Amino acid sequence: MTNTDDKAKVREAIAVFIDPDNLKQAVRALLASGVSREQLGLLATEHSVRESLEEFYTFTNNSHEPDKAPVTAFVDKNAANEQQDSLGGSLFFAGTTGAAGAVVASSAVFGGALLAALSGVVAVGLVGALASKIIHQSDADFLQQQIDEGHILLFVRLLDASRERDILETLKNHHASDVKVHEIDAKPGD
Repeated sequence: MTNTDDKAKVREAIAVFIDPDNLKQAVRALLASGVSREQLGLLATEHSVRESLEEFYTFTNNSHEPDKAPVTAFVDKNAANEQQDSLGGSLFFAGTTGAAGAVVASSAVFGGALLAALSGVVAVGLVGALASKIIHQSDADFLQQQIDEGHILLFVRLLDASRERDILETLKNHHASDVKVHEIDAKPGD
């Protein structure tokens, strides 16, 4: 997709899930409909992943140094067995949010722009501050609030305009709240 500036764009749906079971059902439905694991991204606190998604992820790193580039926090438990349900991908430390603790994200979040923005970061800050470089500040603030409240954000990269409506309906049918679509530059800063 391109805009009038001829910059490549990525469209992503962002859905807020309060109930992890609804998230799991939505992911299964999306995968069954032909959405690939590579199109899916998660953003959540480390605590939320440990408490709600332990059947999908296993913790891999007990030490995270905020002055270093992002490191792997969780890996897919089922990576070796593709036939089992999976949210796919690894989760990386993406920042801190005060009382909520560390935040983790998959590389698919914001078309990979969030983790790209973290590369070489000396002091990892709030996710909302980083996200505001990619999307509108008010949306970034809203996402930060959702993370702080312990909710899990599911990102779905929208590759086919003809399937976009079906994907959004799937998210809503599985009790996602505040489903929004964002269009961002495929390469931040270009």
